[in-house]
Amino acid sequence: MEKKDIILGLDISTSVIGMCGINDKKELKFMSYVSLKKQKDLFEKVDAFKEELIKWEPRVVEVAIEEPLVMFKEGFSMAQIIAKLSRFNGMCSMLAYFIYKSTPVYYNVNTARSLAFPDMRFPRGSKRKEIVRERVAEFYPEVDWPLKRTGPFKDECFDMADAAVIAICHANYLSSLSK
Repeated sequence: MEKKDIILGLDISTSVIGMCGINDKKELKFMSYVSLKKQKDLFEKVDAFKEELIKWEPRVVEVAIEEPLVMFKEGFSMAQIIAKLSRFNGMCSMLAYFIYKSTPVYYNVNTARSLAFPDMRFPRGSKRKEIVRERVAEFYPEVDWPLKRTGPFKDECFDMADAAVIAICHANYLSSLSK
């Protein structure tokens, strides 16, 4: 039987789920994403996600998830979108709980970034997602980031990076408990 040693970080959205598995020493075990763009409804998306979660079932010991968006940001999300994201996040959280027998822990994206990389700064007007991806790429240089056919990084890279931030943040939290 394989050792349960993976802290799973998830960045859940209805189009892509970023996944990152690390151990308690923050050594990378895997980083990937699940594209949900072809599935039509939330239940089909959950089924597609389940297939990926099952692959890691024998090894996942902890699950950490980026909190779903809960408030409006001017010019961005409408109430229906926020409700759909929260519903889907809950469905995926429950699925992870049933598969791994581990109650997920939730982190606000800004809190997670500051706990994972306390010295990371975002200059005014900067593209935060790009800065986060670059920082995660420095931390895990072995990651082969997927590229678009035209060269730049696929949007999924940012979901993978956010999942890594959540996993690192949770590993740091667990480490602080054992001190």
